[in-house]
Amino acid sequence: MRKGVVAAVIAACALILSACSGGSAPNAQSGGELRLGAVSPIASFVPGSFDAGPGLTFVQPVYDTLLRDDNDGVPQASIATDWSYDDSQTKLSLTLRDDVNFTDGTKLDADAVKANLEAAKAGTGETGGQLRFVDSVTAVDATHVEISLSAPDPALLSNLGAGAGALASPKALGTPGLATDPVGSGPYTFDAAASQIGVTYVYQRNADYWNKQDFPYDKITITVFNDANAIVNALKSGQIDFAGISDQIGQTLASDGLKVESFPAYTATGLFLFDRGGSIVPALADVRVRQAINYALDRQTIFQQVFNGVGTVTDQSFSTESAAFDPSFETYGFDLEKAKSLMADAGYTNGFDLPMPDLSPIDPKRQAAVTEALASINITAQYQPVNGETFISDLLSGKYPAAVFNLNSYQPWSFAQLALMPDSLWNPFHNSDPTIVGLVDKAQTQSGADADATFKELNKYVVDQAWFATIVQPNSIFGASTKIDVEPRKYSTWPPIWNFTPAS
Repeated sequence: MRKGVVAAVIAACALILSACSGGSAPNAQSGGELRLGAVSPIASFVPGSFDAGPGLTFVQPVYDTLLRDDNDGVPQASIATDWSYDDSQTKLSLTLRDDVNFTDGTKLDADAVKANLEAAKAGTGETGGQLRFVDSVTAVDATHVEISLSAPDPALLSNLGAGAGALASPKALGTPGLATDPVGSGPYTFDAAASQIGVTYVYQRNADYWNKQDFPYDKITITVFNDANAIVNALKSGQIDFAGISDQIGQTLASDGLKVESFPAYTATGLFLFDRGGSIVPALADVRVRQAINYALDRQTIFQQVFNGVGTVTDQSFSTESAAFDPSFETYGFDLEKAKSLMADAGYTNGFDLPMPDLSPIDPKRQAAVTEALASINITAQYQPVNGETFISDLLSGKYPAAVFNLNSYQPWSFAQLALMPDSLWNPFHNSDPTIVGLVDKAQTQSGADADATFKELNKYVVDQAWFATIVQPNSIFGASTKIDVEPRKYSTWPPIWNFTPAS
């Protein structure tokens, strides 16, 4: 598996690949152990090769980042203590701390930052793609770095405060072992002897860490589970302190004395129409067909029956919390007659076949709802078995013209770069629309209200062109031990490890 992943896909791969691991009851007191449950292992610890979503939980214990996003998603000081752009917004100057070493003894200096950014940019993951506008990195001296960009990147600072700014030891960069045995300067060291790759990941406190006060636990263990029942049992037995769950499971956990947390997921979920150029399914090149699919979706019913009314019903893919989102843009109310009329106008009264990956083992209710909506306008979903080992590669290579899917939906610029441009990671058929490209290019040099207005225009156009068939922007539901407190972070699908503390 490779590149950026999102919750539904991660879960799909996890159920096929992962094994459940047992453990003893946790001690969540200060100085004790924090135990987290996950549905998929990290694919690689190599900078630039991991995703920007839940996979960061595996990375945060071992790697410092250049900046660190706060709970509002605003970059704050970390390894970089000061930063500024030039007037063109294409040269970023960073001042670094001078008192940090990697756990192998290597100095964390400007040369180490340069090596990491260059290696990450060459990576094949979502975090590597976030450095796409980095043209060159210069180590001015030991504590000063200049990053030159080929064009302004409004999301660069936020990305450097998350996965794209992760820093591994330069001695480990380029070595095969780094993929499974990370070496960083973070608050914890990876305990390879106590870990089982793909199943259990153990981290021990870095006694020499420069910022111990933000990390109360001496040990963090992340256990990968192969199904929802295993996670529930682990939460109930006290094997883990925190894990993602479904809303239905949350209702049972609350009655067992556990806490249930609900945070915005910052994902758009629905039927993703990747083949907008019609290379596999010619009908999808017709905007009327894509609009018909949107009208055929009874979002309110799906919201209640599949998502238990948790989240936000919307046909927009830009985050509901972003400046691009506008309630007045909601276009596709459930209108089956309108959908059938559009199909007839496009010449597809009798419908067509639509190959898609079969995710029914993971999300049967959502897939069934989409299947029913498609059938109502004579579109036959042809589900193909999923190979968990190659599923992400298959999606990104354009094997499937459409998929029941979740896609990260963060700040507008980040979403545009992730999914809308011809070379975007999650635009696997490389569809190019001159209006979209023009608006994204326009927003690139704007800020404030001007950028907000452009992103609204972009959002409205994407909705009108039915690039996606978004149904809901859901909440993430988590089960938590009463021994811990946790805070969410804006534009993050999973709370960062520094937001976990012993219960007050």
